[in-house]
Formats: sequence, structure tokens, C-alpha cells
Amino acid sequence: MTTDLPKDAVQTLLSDDLRGAVLADAVAAASEDELHSAFFRACEWDIAADIFHRLTAHLDHITAEKRDAEQRDRAQSGSVLHPASQHIHDVSVAAARTLAHALKGEASEAAVAVEEADRVRSRIARGHGDTPTPPTSLLDARSPSPLETLIALHHQLSGARMRVNALRAEDRRTLHELALEEELRRRAADADDGVALQAIDLYLKDDFFDLVADLSGGVPHPVPGYDGLDQPVTASLSDGRPVVFFPKHLRVVGHADYRPPPLPALGLPEVHHLSDLARRHFPQAAVVVVTNGRFSPTAQRYAQTNDLQFLGREGLERWATWSSPLHTVLGSCEAHTGAETLR
Repeated sequence: MTTDLPKDAVQTLLSDDLRGAVLADAVAAASEDELHSAFFRACEWDIAADIFHRLTAHLDHITAEKRDAEQRDRAQSGSVLHPASQHIHDVSVAAARTLAHALKGEASEAAVAVEEADRVRSRIARGHGDTPTPPTSLLDARSPSPLETLIALHHQLSGARMRVNALRAEDRRTLHELALEEELRRRAADADDGVALQAIDLYLKDDFFDLVADLSGGVPHPVPGYDGLDQPVTASLSDGRPVVFFPKHLRVVGHADYRPPPLPALGLPEVHHLSDLARRHFPQAAVVVVTNGRFSPTAQRYAQTNDLQFLGREGLERWATWSSPLHTVLGSCEAHTGAETLR
């Protein structure tokens, strides 16, 4: 379908400026085919402009959210409640960093989509496409029109929106769980519930065993080879699976000193021994090693490949002091170094 409308008239029609005047002058003299051609060209421009604007708005929104996430990453914790503030700060920063990194990739892709859409839109505005090349096969018999190319970009926009919405939802979920934990911590502090880490550090071994038994609702299950007054504690996880806790109390000194010493750590030899006991006596249970100290890097690496879960000092604080549910604190040993000191 072709049109004999003057080129400048078509360009004015597509530019959205003075459209009414152009139509008034052209409609009376134009044939039906010419009217159809002009109408379809105008619609094509409207659709192209709308898709371009949607892509641009998407890029603007992502860029703003990425900037907000980067600011959250750099911000200091707003909590002045210690020792909860460090955990709150760490989780918030980790969530912001994850979101900012993901949105950086989305923003780069969106910027490319906007640039490509602008090129195609310009082709439509000029009123012509690329010079067609002879087809090499039946599949190449018709090249996609500029509008079809833009619609493909619009489909990509739909997928990008779904990905960004999923990132937002995960970020909100993390912060929501953090807010719930902070509320638990506040309630425990106000009601004088829970056991402070400083008190746990001063426990005897049998006191630490009793604490883990009380927190888990479990019962002692003595086994040969487990030393001292400590005993494994058998219980059930929230989903009903059996679990065995190996409490290991470490002697922590200097928590009141101005310059505290490094935290003691459970190393690979101790953890390997507990893993061997668990395989022999509790083959069907999840295995959790609980300590008031930390775990060495070699012990953490061993746990990753041998189906062990660690509950280190940070997780113990959330469990024993803040009354956070066990399933939210399992694995809270973090990546400690030998230089870590007591908070």
C-alpha cells in the first residue's frame, strides 16, 4: 500500500504537531487507500512512541531504585541497640548490595533496549526501513517490520519487569524478616527474657548443654565418645525432621576488657569428630553444632561438603537472647577470620 501524500505532510502527521490541520487538508482529496496508509503510518508511530516511552520509564525507575539500594549499602545502621545493631546492619547492607548489583545489570540491559528502540522509532518517523535484501530461503522471504522489532523489545520489557518485581519482593522479604527479629529482640529486652552472651560465656559446660536443651525442646542422648558433661540433644525441627545438637561451650575471656581478645574457634579436628559421632549414632538426623565462639575456615569448608549445620556466636545470640525461631538462625556462623574479636 502506498500514498501520494506529500512527504512533508506525512512527516508532519507523524510528528504529532499540527495533525488536525494536516488531516483537514488531506482527507478531502485523498483516496481510501491513501487514507488507510496514512492512518496505519500514524498508528505505527503512536505505538512506537508508546513502547519507547515505556522502555525509558522502566530505565528511569530501575536507575532510581539502584541508586537507593547503593545508598542503603553505604548507610550506617540506624539501630543504637547493641548487640543487635551489628546484625541488623549486616543483613540490611547485604540485602541492599544484592539488590544494587542485580539492578545494575538490569539497568545496563534496559539502556541498550532504549537505545535500540530509539533507532527503530527513528526509522518509522523517517517513513522507510532498511533497504531489503533478496531472500536466501523461504524463511527469509519477509524481513520483520520496524514495528515488529519494537514489539519484540516490548516483550523483553515485560520479562524485565517480572525480574525486577521478583528482586523487589526478595528485598522486602529480607527486610521484613529483619524487622520481625528486631521486634523479638526488643520484646526480649523489655521483658528481661533471654540469656545474654556475656552470661553464656560464663556458663559451665553442663549449663550450656541445659540451655541448648531448653531452647530446642530436646532431650539428652548420651553417646560414647562425647566428652565431658556435655551431651548431644535430640529434638525435632519445625517440619518434623529429627535433629541432633552438639553443644560445644568455649572459654571466652575478656568480654569486659577494653581491648578484647580474638574469639576462640572450633576447628576441623573437633568438627570432624562430631561428624563421625553423628554418622554412627544419628544417621537419619540433621546435625547442628552449637557454640558460643566461632568456627575456623577449614571447619566451615568441611561442613559445606559433609551436611553439617553450624550455629555460631551470632546465631546463638539471636536464638538465646532475642528468642528468634531456630529456622531463621541456622547457619549463622558467618565467614569469620582469626582476627575477629568479641563484640
